[in-house]
Amino acid sequence: MKLLIFLLFIGILGACTSHKKVAKKGTINTIINIPQPIFTLEKTPCYGTCPSYKVFVFDNDSLTYEGMRHVAKEGKLSKKLPKGTINQLVKKFREENFFKFQNQYTSNVSDFPTTYISFTDMGITKKIMDYYNAPESLKQLENLISDLVKNEVEIKK
Repeated sequence: MKLLIFLLFIGILGACTSHKKVAKKGTINTIINIPQPIFTLEKTPCYGTCPSYKVFVFDNDSLTYEGMRHVAKEGKLSKKLPKGTINQLVKKFREENFFKFQNQYTSNVSDFPTTYISFTDMGITKKIMDYYNAPESLKQLENLISDLVKNEVEIKK
């Protein structure tokens, strides 16, 4: 009886092992190059007509945009950017020492839109919440991404 159970156990193990070998032979190894976002910008709604959208700017010179409210184009779209756009933005964000800014700028004031901006450089990501009273140099960086949206998404067809 013990011999029968032992043989049955070995048979089951052998069957499992052969399945694994077949699965390995049939497996195709593929490397998928998924673009990584370098910059993100999100503008939240307010009680008025503040534009509300999200934009992701990727390391492969493309962007993904989602317009939600009070924008020229609502919905999602992806677009290829002119060559060198990402490099210019990275250079500007580095010059302004993006990583030195505070993580949030806020106040008890109500009904302002919030801007979330992030930058990834050499594997490090920083995200900043700008609700109120952010430094002008941070506002200028936000405007660089906003202008990119205006020029590449809203104006161009």
